[in-house]
Formats: sequence, C-alpha cells, structure tokens
Amino acid sequence: NKALMSDLDSMLSRGSVRALSNGEDYQNPVLKVLGHRKVPGGGQDRYRLFVTDGVEQHSYMLLGTQLNYLIENGELLPGTVLRLTKYVINKTKADKQILIGISLEILGMGSEPDQSLIEPEASTQKPLADSNRPPGFTTLQETPPRPTHSGFSSGANFISQTPPHSGRSFGGGSSDQSAGSGIDTSRVRPISSLNPYQNKWTVCGRVTQKSQVRTWSNSRGEGKLFSFVLTDDSSEIRVTAFRDEVDKYFDLVELGRAMYISRGQLKAANKQFNNTQNEYEMVLSSESQLQQCDDADAAAVPEMKFNFVPIAQLDTVEPNKFVDVCGVVHETHDVQTIVGKTSNREIAKRDLTLVDSSGCSVRCTLWGDEAVKFNGEKKPVVAVKGAKVSDFGGRSLSSTTNSCFLINPSMPEADRLRGWYHMEGQQMQFDTFRGDGGAGGGPGGGSAVYRNLKDCKAGGFGTGDKFEYFSCLACIIHMKRETCLYQACPKPDCNKKVIEFNGEYRCEKCQSSYPNFTWRFLLQANLADHTDNQWVTCFQDTAEKLLGVTAQQLGQMRSDGDDKGQTGVFEKALFQHHLFTMRAKMENFQDEMRLRVVVQDVKQMNFAEAGRLLVSQIEAMVV
Repeated sequence: NKALMSDLDSMLSRGSVRALSNGEDYQNPVLKVLGHRKVPGGGQDRYRLFVTDGVEQHSYMLLGTQLNYLIENGELLPGTVLRLTKYVINKTKADKQILIGISLEILGMGSEPDQSLIEPEASTQKPLADSNRPPGFTTLQETPPRPTHSGFSSGANFISQTPPHSGRSFGGGSSDQSAGSGIDTSRVRPISSLNPYQNKWTVCGRVTQKSQVRTWSNSRGEGKLFSFVLTDDSSEIRVTAFRDEVDKYFDLVELGRAMYISRGQLKAANKQFNNTQNEYEMVLSSESQLQQCDDADAAAVPEMKFNFVPIAQLDTVEPNKFVDVCGVVHETHDVQTIVGKTSNREIAKRDLTLVDSSGCSVRCTLWGDEAVKFNGEKKPVVAVKGAKVSDFGGRSLSSTTNSCFLINPSMPEADRLRGWYHMEGQQMQFDTFRGDGGAGGGPGGGSAVYRNLKDCKAGGFGTGDKFEYFSCLACIIHMKRETCLYQACPKPDCNKKVIEFNGEYRCEKCQSSYPNFTWRFLLQANLADHTDNQWVTCFQDTAEKLLGVTAQQLGQMRSDGDDKGQTGVFEKALFQHHLFTMRAKMENFQDEMRLRVVVQDVKQMNFAEAGRLLVSQIEAMVV
C-alpha cells in the first residue's frame, strides 16, 4: 500500500538525529531502519542499527540486548518505521556518539531504503560536509521511495541495561575502579537468566529491599551479614554480604537505588530465609563488583514493584507465605519487649492495626528498631513489601528482616487509601480475622473442600484435633433472634460481654468500667441444603453479611423497641441461598459429643458457578 508507506515516511521526526547528536532530549523520535549488523565480539549478541529521520542518518545505534528477538525474528527489517520510546546516548573516548535503544514501538513498514546508504563494514563513519556534526551522523540524499508490503506489529517495552556511565564503583580484580573498567556492561543479562553455571555476567536492577547489619556468634566463630534484593524487569534475586564485604558494600547499597553487580557467587536459594521468587541467590565476595547507576541508566530500571493483596483476601493466602499490603494504620499499640526463643535476647515489638477499603482489618507486627521508632499518631498509610502471613488469630502479618516497610509512600494506591480513610474509613467498623471465637476470616490454612450437610454429619467428620474446613451451598431456614446480640466491651480487640452496674458497663477481662458499650453479633442459625440441616454459629462479620445490617443498627432497633424493623431484617435473610465457608469440630457438651460448626465466610450465590460445581460432583460419582 503506497499511501500507507508514504504516511509512515511522513511521520519520521525530521531533525531528531541532529538534536540527538547535540545531546538534546528528543521525546519519542520516529525513525526508519536502514539496516543492521551484528557487533563482533564474544559474549551475548549485540546488534548495531542504521537509522534515519528522513534528513540525516545515525550510523551507530545499539539495540538493547533484550530486544534482540526483534532482529532474530525478522521484525526489524530495512524500511521498518519505529518510535523510540526510551533511549540514552553515550559518548566514547573516540568522540563517537552511540545511541542505545532501550524500548521501542514498531509502527509498520515504510518505503524500502537505498542500501547504498548503509556504511561498508570497514568504515564506521562517512565524511561529513558539516564540521559541526559529530561522528556518527551523516546527511542523506533524497531517494525515490520503493514500495514494499505493509503491516503493523506492536513492539513490547522491555528494560535494557546500557553501557557504563559515571558512578561509584567498587570491586576486586582491577585497580581502576572507574565505571569504564570496573564493570563490563556488555555482558548485562536479565536477572531471570542467571544460574550457577555462568561465570561472566553483569546484572542491573533496583534495590527493593535492604536489611540492617546482623551479627551472629556460635561455636564456629562470630561474624556479621546484611542482605538486599535486586529487582529488574524480569525477576528479582537476594544478595548477601558477609564479614569484610559488609563494610565494603553496606553504604554503597541504597534502598531504591539502581545498581550494576558482577562477579557474585550464585547458589540455590535457601527458602527458609529467602522470600524472592528466584530459585537462586547471590553471595558477594572480595572479587565482586558493585556500581551505582547514574540517572540515565537508572531511568531504564523499573521502580519498586508491589503486588498488593486487599486485606479482606488475606484468608486466601497460605500461612508462612509473603505478601505485599497497603493500608492505613488505624491503631498503634504500645511497644512491648519479649525474649527471643533462640537468641535469649530482649526484642522490641509493636502491633499495628491496618485497614483498607475492603472493609477488613489485620494486625501487623513490627520488630526491633522499626517498632521503637514507629510513630502512628497521625494514622499514616504504610506499604509493606514481603510481609509474612501467619494464621495466628485467624490471619496476621509480620514485618521480617527481608520486608520493606514504607511510611506514607508516594504511589497512587496510598493516595487513594488516604482519601478514602479521611472521607469514610475512620468512621467505619472493620471486620477482623480471628481464630476460634472471633469474627470470620479465611479457613485458617485448611483447604475448604465442598461438602453437603449430610456428609458433615457422617461418622468421623470433625473428630480430629483441629477444625475441618468445608464449603457448602445452603440457605437459612431459622435464626435465634432473641439471643443474636450482646453488649460488648467497647475497647477494640476485646469484644467480651459487659455487665451493667451502677450505670456503667464492667468488663471482667479488661478489669475496667466504661460509660458505654458496643453491640456485637453472636447469631445461631439453622442452615439447610438438599440433603440435611445443621445449626451453625455466625460471628460479627458473617452475621452482618447475612442480615444486611450492622450490629449497631440492629441494636438501635432493639433499644428503640422497633419490633417491625427487626422482624423485617430477619425475614429478608430467610431462604436466601449463599455459599458458606465453615469450620467444624466435634466437642463435648454436657457429656454429649456434638458437631460445632462456625461460619468463616459467606458469599452471594453465583448460580452459574454452583451449577458447574454440581456437574463436577456428578461426574465424580459417575467415575
């Protein structure tokens, strides 16, 4: 299509080559590929492109190694028109300007270029008539367009590591610690490609986690270490320094800084201490080389990435796994001191109550100096990368030495939470994750397999030491309305029943009296499915989901004598189908073994999903 090719040629950013040659920033220049050649030398393949802006030719553009597939797959043919979305320019000792393409977008095929414009292999520059143009830039003659086939393909944005710039460099193997000879950036690889069988490589990434210096002392001696996590666009890897290397590298490694690393020792990751997704980890030695990236290189390295899990969904995460969480510090507890089990040393700890717009709260524990220094008076937003999930109390979080804890971070998620909390969150009552006797959360690490109610009453179910978890499609056929509410201690996280005495409300657990109380649910309901029925217990969050009102709202109706309103709430909830997640256990009640069932979660019925579930059960029975 000649018209399409002509349109693409007209899009070329005329004058961009001259601007780039003068060191000026030119945003997203559109260039046409004249050809390419493979750069001679060992190591990973590098490709040199010849490009033009329609007026002048740039004869030395290096393609980022992670974009090599565009050459190898035949996507960057002569005549290809591309938009350079990210690049840097390096100046060599020979005063040659090298344009390094970091990411690009392929727009399509323009007219086929005159191959005589591409330089012979023996020559790197053409003579220039204009002495103001630096080497590497030449003027083109007008050439008649020669139409070819047209087509569009989308280019992917990847991050590439570029040749070295100025920056602080440390490492053995050379007395010259400059960026030019300190690290060989021609061998930059994605972190995901590293393995112990390589011996010459360089990676470039951003420090997304950094621990404090830790010491140890045992029968074999004593020492110290620190670790950090380096992240690029492909993966992440944990890096550890011991003894002398701690003094050598600790100050150089800065949280959030982009760095080159070479000559590290790779070994299988110890998952007891390593929460990254990489199967390998790196140990620094006296021969290792570390160098901070300057701004041009750092711009190509991704910022710290978070994969935030809403607090309400923590029940889907298995205990001892690590997650990223963003929440508002709803409550800050006092610092406590405990004695470590293994070290026998006193350790400071502080519990925070985090909330988010999912309507749930969770306890997050800080340790050591982090706990002592934390100030939650202004209810900041915090982002925790790599928080450890525990099933203690249902679900809770802990900040470990490998976690990254950011206070009031500058990110969209934090801004949204800050505005939400200011407008409505601070007045909300939040569901909590609890173990036995608390508000419903997830299945405490157990797997919630589907069962009908008849199966649950079969012999042997719930007779073990721990609760058994299951899901069931059922509806409510009866509720004990008179006993579904009680007056509870107003102190957060207590919820014990209070006794009215002399106009005050006494909590025996807290050993305190209060002028008021809070209503809480303890709802006994009878569920039925197509096989049987079963009495179950619903605590605060699950009862509120089933009834569609809060405990405070129903309690107010009771105080006001609004019998009609209360009746309407209960009748509306009857015979509505839900998917219940429950835990069950046989317990001794007045010398009689009974099955105790507690509702952990309740969701509205999805009939399509329920149908698929029943079909799978039928298929299982047929087999």
